[in-house]
Amino acid sequence: MTTTPTISVCIVCRNEADKLAGCLDSVTWADEVVVMDLSSTDGSAELARGRGARVLEHEPVPIVELVRNEVGAAAKGDWILALDPDERVADGLPEELRRLSRRDDIDMVAIPVMNYDFGFPASSALHRFDPKPRFYRRGTVEWPTAPNELPKIDPNRVERLPEREELVLVHLRNRSIPEALERAIRYAPAEAQALLDAGEVFTARKMLARVASKARKQYFEARAFDDGVPGIVRATVLVTFHFYVWAAFWQLSGAQRTEEDDRTVRRVGRWIDVAFATGRTAKAPARLARRLLGRSV
Repeated sequence: MTTTPTISVCIVCRNEADKLAGCLDSVTWADEVVVMDLSSTDGSAELARGRGARVLEHEPVPIVELVRNEVGAAAKGDWILALDPDERVADGLPEELRRLSRRDDIDMVAIPVMNYDFGFPASSALHRFDPKPRFYRRGTVEWPTAPNELPKIDPNRVERLPEREELVLVHLRNRSIPEALERAIRYAPAEAQALLDAGEVFTARKMLARVASKARKQYFEARAFDDGVPGIVRATVLVTFHFYVWAAFWQLSGAQRTEEDDRTVRRVGRWIDVAFATGRTAKAPARLARRLLGRSV
């Protein structure tokens, strides 16, 4: 008789008791729940223990990527579902993950993530069904420690779930502006340091190109304006985060002012003046991104 593989849910938490309760309630079906508590002072560890989770104590770290491997190594299940406290498992997902865990031809499952920002889900699939590799066979995955980096794995060993609302992870990404700012304060310097460590060289052209590219993606590809005020607030917060990353990268790179950077910024400023003067503002970010990306090295 074939033994059904066991599933462990691994969560890293710091002072997120208000989010953690809903997360834990959505994973009562799992064989094991492991919560790594980063010295919380709001009762997060006690709440987790009260709901039957095994709690590991750990000193605080600024980003979850630094401890994903450690909490995963402490799990006992054959498969691991990595969650954040602000995520919930949709009703149809547990049965699907059980089914997939019985397959021996895959080691990882990419799960669609439905992002809620400020209480509203996006209508665009870009944010409504954002695939994230979160379910994996124990011992087959090494998480990078750089912020927002994903593990490298043979794509032939990855199963991607269909874009169906009953098979998503619901992500309460930004519940308020202060919460969004707090996340940016933690992650932007870490991402900037990762750029520096990777040998990236700062230039104003690269910074403006990357930010303009993100603006094109968030405002136009993700159709932010179709979602009203919540849509443009979501897009602005996400684009601004990338500006913070590059601003921090500029500082880490020595905060220099160069003639070449000045010329680039002045040229962009003049181009924007012309765009506004001629009424071409609607497509200005997309045009700016194409121009900068075409010249960026």
